[in-house]
Amino acid sequence: MAIAAGLILPRLERHFGWRDGISYDVGAAESTLGAIAGGMITLTGFVLTAVTLIVQTVQSQSPRLLRVLDRTDRTPLLFGTFTATFTFALVALSQVSQNWVPNLSVTVALLLVLVSAGLFLRLLVTFRTTLTVGGLARAIGNRLREQIDLQYPACFDPAVDAVADERVLADPSWLIRYDGEPGILQAFDEPGVVRLAVGAGAEIRFIPAIGDFLVSGARLASGTGTPPDAAKFCRLVRVGDVRTLEQDPAYGIRMLVDIAIRAVSPAINDPSSAVQSLDQLDDVLQRLVGRSLGDGHLLDDSGRVIVRFPAPQWDALLALALDEVILYAAGSIQVTRRLFALLDDLLASAPASRRPPISARAATLRRAISRALPDEAQAAEATRADHQGIGSPRETT
Repeated sequence: MAIAAGLILPRLERHFGWRDGISYDVGAAESTLGAIAGGMITLTGFVLTAVTLIVQTVQSQSPRLLRVLDRTDRTPLLFGTFTATFTFALVALSQVSQNWVPNLSVTVALLLVLVSAGLFLRLLVTFRTTLTVGGLARAIGNRLREQIDLQYPACFDPAVDAVADERVLADPSWLIRYDGEPGILQAFDEPGVVRLAVGAGAEIRFIPAIGDFLVSGARLASGTGTPPDAAKFCRLVRVGDVRTLEQDPAYGIRMLVDIAIRAVSPAINDPSSAVQSLDQLDDVLQRLVGRSLGDGHLLDDSGRVIVRFPAPQWDALLALALDEVILYAAGSIQVTRRLFALLDDLLASAPASRRPPISARAATLRRAISRALPDEAQAAEATRADHQGIGSPRETT
């Protein structure tokens, strides 16, 4: 587009006599366009180097983190605009002659520089606010909160949760296998699968959970009744190269845990960054502990269970969020104190049926601390709850 505009705009400008109220002499036009072209080429190389270093920094925390950043996947637009700016300037420069100057084209080149500068500043703001450990954790936490509110809007009701589907399931009479390329089960179209099951007169049971890796030929679904069309069913299932947060909040928890356990590794030794990640995990778990996580059932219009799928369980989500952090951070006083504050918060707000696994984690953390810190005074300090890790001005219990 820049090449075409650089060739066509000066000719249209000359043919129709377009004016923008700004006039350049030959020397000024050549100097301006030449400076724009040279400067933008240099800036493009600089930004490319900077983005490469930033990507390496993010991937050092976790290779999964780039997927949650809104701006980094738009860098092709940034580089495309930079390239278009210096390309347009070079092509427009070739249209300058001793007898005529494309004034409008020079002005357009200047406007492209302003657009490029705006995109560059926006990228810098993103890097400053997001591409730090705390910024990455906040970005993941924000995305995860959105998904939790979308997927689990209902409050936890112990009476409803205690009601289980005790019907003995009949042995499946058919099986659908995945026949595509290997990949991650990212999501499935819930209304579409229900309509397919109703239309076929079948009960569909998903075998893998969202986030599972599917090999070619893996068992995808089974069920009873008339088997649905396998091709139609597979079109309702999305398989990709990586996990996503859609229908898979455990993936967001996984990324926060990645940040925390890497921060407490001997190679990094940055417990403050682990505490920042635990701040986000604290909020996420607080939201989940008071929400109904579903039973893995989808109903038809008559209220009959017609689709079943593996649903997330509170015990499993809690284990994902805390077990590895407890294992690797037992020797870090700052992190263990923040963990106890997190567990105290959960115990204070969790329904009674969800408290036993929380209490079990607290006991596990105390045992891990006693093994990692033989000194009794240090162990006693490590078991005190502190929302700041070390330094909270208020006493917590």
